[in-house]
Amino acid sequence: MTKSVNQLNPLQKIFSIIAGAFLIGFAWRVRGNHGFGSMWGMFTVTTTILLLVYALYGKKKTMNYEMIPIAVILAGITTGGWGTLNSQMNGYLSSSWNFQGEEVDRLLEISPYSGLAIMLLLGFGWFPLFAIALGSLFSKKKYEFKDYVIFIGIYYATYFIANLSVSHYILSVINPQAVEGATLGLIDAGHDMTPMKAFITQLGSAAWAKKIPFCRNYFTSVQVISSAIGAFASSLGVGIVLKDKFNAIFSTLINLVCGIAITVADVPLILGSDRGFFAGVETPDFFATCAWSTWEFFTGFFLGLGIMLVIALLPKKYTNSEKYEYSPLFNNKKVTIYFNSFITVFALFGIVLIRAFAFRLNELILDNETFEIVLTVLLSVIIFFPIHKKIKANMKNSNTPFKLLPYEFANKILPYYVGLIAILYFFLGEKARNTVYIIKNTGKLLTADGFSELWHGSYLWEHLIMSVAVIGFLVIYVLLFKYKKKKS
Repeated sequence: MTKSVNQLNPLQKIFSIIAGAFLIGFAWRVRGNHGFGSMWGMFTVTTTILLLVYALYGKKKTMNYEMIPIAVILAGITTGGWGTLNSQMNGYLSSSWNFQGEEVDRLLEISPYSGLAIMLLLGFGWFPLFAIALGSLFSKKKYEFKDYVIFIGIYYATYFIANLSVSHYILSVINPQAVEGATLGLIDAGHDMTPMKAFITQLGSAAWAKKIPFCRNYFTSVQVISSAIGAFASSLGVGIVLKDKFNAIFSTLINLVCGIAITVADVPLILGSDRGFFAGVETPDFFATCAWSTWEFFTGFFLGLGIMLVIALLPKKYTNSEKYEYSPLFNNKKVTIYFNSFITVFALFGIVLIRAFAFRLNELILDNETFEIVLTVLLSVIIFFPIHKKIKANMKNSNTPFKLLPYEFANKILPYYVGLIAILYFFLGEKARNTVYIIKNTGKLLTADGFSELWHGSYLWEHLIMSVAVIGFLVIYVLLFKYKKKKS
């Protein structure tokens, strides 16, 4: 199957950046919801990123079906935690666990610049392996299996070494109060050891650290610094060991974009503090009550904007249209069939959404963990066999899993994928946060007092942001990309 496709014109590139901002802002806020959290949430975020990239720039031979789940999985496995980091720019460090005899968290005054530094490092090391995988789609270098093993190995080797050594000393420079607080916490809990020794002997266990004052922050900070070091080392290794200078620069830029996005979007969480960069700044009630949701949305908004901007500004030799001939990542047809059945469709587009559906439905009607698991397994089994049968037939007849080139598949499925996520987010689960909440309170919207109550309660504000994002993306996508214009 061979086709020639046109490069995006300048107007389409501009709107691709806007579309990316709306789309990833929506997806990142969704990842903060029940059923989409943690690693599962990053699967959703990065799947939407890749579908958009494929739909708009999928004219590269490197952009086959198999690279979508590979890149998404690489993003999920490096997903970390926030701990107590995202409030440090306000000039305080919270113990997050009470000292003996104290009824509230103890606060240490710190430099807001230490909070700024740790947030930038958090974002820079958030999904470095995904950044390299994304870069490999545009690179002139042909990546082989051993190349992925090399840069993944560099990341984890550097990460674990840094966890046991240099990250502790870097933290003592960036935020000495973090070390001081953890030391006091360990003494209070009856542990005669330094924070560094505690981290090493407990293998960085968050479950252990969160029950000791200030130790959760210390452990998380060390891991964040190590991830950032691993991210830099893996990108450097791509340039030196794999001799791909383009991807070394590209992946570093994507990591920087993520660091800046997470840090800038952190501002809503620290507005109104009596310390730090925005000491004493007055904020509207509705803004303060949905600060966390706003942070999540704008993290994705700036991330999507930045990623699509970097791609849009790539030299034409990396994004030029090609005579596109699809060839699977694997030479063995059976491997291709089972990989796409189990991983690409069943896992990525099946289990992720089915799991979210089961969790959120259960939250509304039963609140029983067994029901969640049984429903997830049952629905997964039901959808797998017809999918596998269809992919097997397609591979036999057209040598592609879906009788479409990957960019055509992404172009077609992305609006439906976003639509399904939107339905789950707005209409199912999270009890008061779903759109049923707005429907039930429609009468309040028609009165001045009722509208004021909803507006100041954050739910309405959050729904407005998310509605504008998803509708804005779909309108831009349909008008400017599904029906592509040839001229600006």
